[in-house]
Amino acid sequence: MNAGTQVALIEWAEGERRLAEYEGTAARRASVELVVREIVDELYRRVGATFTLDELAEEYAGASAWCLDTAQRVTDLTAAHDLSIVQDAAFARFAREAIDYRG
Repeated sequence: MNAGTQVALIEWAEGERRLAEYEGTAARRASVELVVREIVDELYRRVGATFTLDELAEEYAGASAWCLDTAQRVTDLTAAHDLSIVQDAAFARFAREAIDYRG
């Protein structure tokens, strides 16, 4: 695992923490969770079902634009457009499927 991947793993874990601590109404929380799920679904299309953490980190490096597009398509709720939450949490969830993931 390269250094960039190690940094990405830290960012993804921080996104999961932020998501867990997200304080909003039930409807807002549901919107944020929906965006995370949509990003995970898009990752399956872009990365596939068999991948390494390094490959996922490469996708992450250029993912901000399409993640924001996804979030904006799913909801108008600006809180659900915070990529430090939705993008990073989605990548953290998806990372667990990597062939070299050790949790």
